[in-house]
Amino acid sequence: MNITYITNFPSIDVKYWSGLVYYMAKSLEREVAVEYITGLEEKWPLSLKFKNKIYGGSKIYRADRSPEICKGYARQILQQLKQSTDIVFSPSTTVLSYLDTNKPKVIYTDATFASMINYYNYFTNLSTQYIREGMKTEQLSLDSCRLAIFSSQWAADSAIRDYNTDPSKVRIVPFGANLPPQHLALEDIREIVKKRDSHICKLLFLGVEWHRKGGDIAIEAVKYLNEKLNLPAELHIVGIDDLSVGDLPPYIINHGRISKGTPEGVKKIEDLITQSHFLFIPSRADCTPVVFSEAMSYGVPCISSDTGGIPSILNEGNGIILQSGIAPEEYAKQIYEVFIDNKRYNELTLSAFNDYETRLNWDVAMNKVVKYMGEL
Repeated sequence: MNITYITNFPSIDVKYWSGLVYYMAKSLEREVAVEYITGLEEKWPLSLKFKNKIYGGSKIYRADRSPEICKGYARQILQQLKQSTDIVFSPSTTVLSYLDTNKPKVIYTDATFASMINYYNYFTNLSTQYIREGMKTEQLSLDSCRLAIFSSQWAADSAIRDYNTDPSKVRIVPFGANLPPQHLALEDIREIVKKRDSHICKLLFLGVEWHRKGGDIAIEAVKYLNEKLNLPAELHIVGIDDLSVGDLPPYIINHGRISKGTPEGVKKIEDLITQSHFLFIPSRADCTPVVFSEAMSYGVPCISSDTGGIPSILNEGNGIILQSGIAPEEYAKQIYEVFIDNKRYNELTLSAFNDYETRLNWDVAMNKVVKYMGEL
């Protein structure tokens, strides 16, 4: 089976989309023959420049989902698409929306346009024109694709509800971990867990969007653990260079951004994960945070809220999932109860690792995706 993998990123380099396009591609290569079409250009005709000026007022208008840009993508793809291609595959709906080809089109992504409106800050205060174009672009992609694969039930439900997508062509396959494969066995995980400090509860916040990922909630919860529940706890923060939240107590440590594009960066992230008792990201909004899969690959249970696509990854068996909007002290109380119960904590670590092994890694994910594509 010959797959043409298409993305408008300049390449499949690990630095794009938190490494997702890279790890998805490399896993796909282990299953089938893959050709790449990358670096699609946004070509702005005069009509689009005029439209951008008209609609770019108090409301936000973007050209990324306009017919002008998406038709330009389609023309570039057709110029490069080989006859030997069996299936056209992309993690983006926009690049395939206006592509007219007899090759089956397959989408594998984490959200629909409709599900993002007024959910992420980036998708608020949108102009009517931008919403209209975004909805149409998404509709065209979902109508014309042969398979619409989503990383969560939340995203799949939106495709069916908001775009009337035929449920028979919708599939759910969670994303894998955007770290090099670990090849760790269960005994390795037991040893890693055994080495964790039993006197200080170490929590890791890993994300680049502070407010959306609930960084302020994490800080308040860790303060509550230390000051109200008398549990020594540390919060290690990765991904935020400028943490402008005033004076912080010594048990909150900011490591700034760490690049996954270097062996040193990967090693530092791995060390922080393995030493942590929990990954703590109490998100206000999220699609499919692959960092959960990354943490679970080292037997680290995750803590978050039940927003967006998170319930398709996180559950009471592999971590702590609480109602969205709950107070920081409620997170603290749950963390306290699990941390002091050694048996329960160890069960969560092994369950988290089992989830990574059986459904939250790229080899498992791509094996399913390729199976679905083979059925076409």
